Parts: sequence; structure tokens; C-alpha cells
Amino acid sequence: MGLALDVDQTKEKSMPNIIGSLIITALMAYLWGSIPAGYWMGKVLRGKDYDIRDHGSRKIGATNVQRTLGTGPALIVLVIDLSKGIGPALLATFVPFFYGGGWGILVAGLAALLGHCYPIFIGFKGGRGVLTGAGALLICSPLTFLLAAITTISTVRIWKYVSLGSIVGSATGIICGIIFYVLGVLRPGFFAAVSLPQMVYMIIAPSLIIIFHRDNIDRLLAGKERKFGQKVADTEASTTK
Repeated sequence: MGLALDVDQTKEKSMPNIIGSLIITALMAYLWGSIPAGYWMGKVLRGKDYDIRDHGSRKIGATNVQRTLGTGPALIVLVIDLSKGIGPALLATFVPFFYGGGWGILVAGLAALLGHCYPIFIGFKGGRGVLTGAGALLICSPLTFLLAAITTISTVRIWKYVSLGSIVGSATGIICGIIFYVLGVLRPGFFAAVSLPQMVYMIIAPSLIIIFHRDNIDRLLAGKERKFGQKVADTEASTTK
């Protein structure tokens, strides 16, 4: 009886600590995710008066950087945006303070994703979060990251639509998250098993990314979506993330 009481008291004392760590994790990840690499790249290459959000798709992601500034700058932005998801997720996985009872990975991944999409440093107008979300996914489930990358790249190569590839890759993440969690419960020791917080991230984050592509979905259905590699006039809103 006394042992059970001690356990309950320990849990009660640990809950505020977990909540506090999750709040700090969210702030850390959001600020990290808010680093506007694409926006700054435009400033570096075109001058202080240049705002990439006035050009192409009016987003700060690597695809719009590629269409407006070139492939080299886009590759740099791609790596940075990917790292914005990887970094917070790594801390939440391996640093005890950010672990948050196992829920740190969920909070860190979602906060970094929202930071990219709504960056505080440039007025909350960012990108669609594909690469940053994928970075956190890589830490949650490397196999899912690989499968999502394959379906994304294959879709883009076949149909030439980056937005469609992002949507298909996101759907792959959702499906894998559910399957790998269920298999992990049914078969303990399953090599690709994911935890409950990881599965929740793998459902919510890709779903948000798909929602953030709703304008692209409308253009795809209307046959007006631009294909990968097509240049667009600055006055036009393109179809990239």
C-alpha cells in the first residue's frame, strides 16, 4: 500500500516537470523551425529589398527558391529546411530534458513544422512545411522517411507535379505510421515499430501538410497546376510549396 502511494506521488511530482519540458521543447522547436532560409537566401542574392514572398508561389520553401533563384540556392535551402525538423526531433529523442515522457518528439516535430509555415521572424508567412516535417519524420521512422521519399520522387518524376508528390509522400507517412504502430503492438520487437507519440506525429504532421496544399489541390483538379521546372512570371502565383 505504501509503495503504491509512493509511486502515485512520484507520478504527480513528475507531471509538472514533463509539462514544463514540453512547453520549452515547443518554444525551442518553433523558433528553430522559424529560421526563414529561403527568405534570407533571396536577401543575400538579390538585395535587402527583395522578398521571395513577392515572387513565384510566394512561399519560402526550396521549390520556390529553385524557380526564382536557381538550383544551387534551392539545394542549400533544402538542407537547412530539412535540418529544422531533424534538430529539434533529435533533441527530443536523445536529450532527457526535452524527452517529455516520450511526447517530446511529437511536440518538437509539430512545433518545428508550424515554425516553418508561420515563422515569427518574418511576419508568420512562410512555406508549406514539407521538408521540415520530413526532417522530423526521419527521426521518428527512418523507414517511413525512405518510403515517403520514394513515393514523392516517383510521383514527381512521372507526373512532374511537386505538389502532387508532396501530397502522395504525406499520405505515405500517414499510412506507414498507422501500420507500423499496430504491428509494433501486435508483434513486440517489430523492427520498424513506432511509439504512440511517433504515430500521432506521423498522422497529424502529414495531414497538416496536405491541408496546406489545398490551393494546389484545387489547381490540380482544375488542370492548372504548373509542372516541375516550369518558370513563372513574378506576377503569377505558382504551384510550389
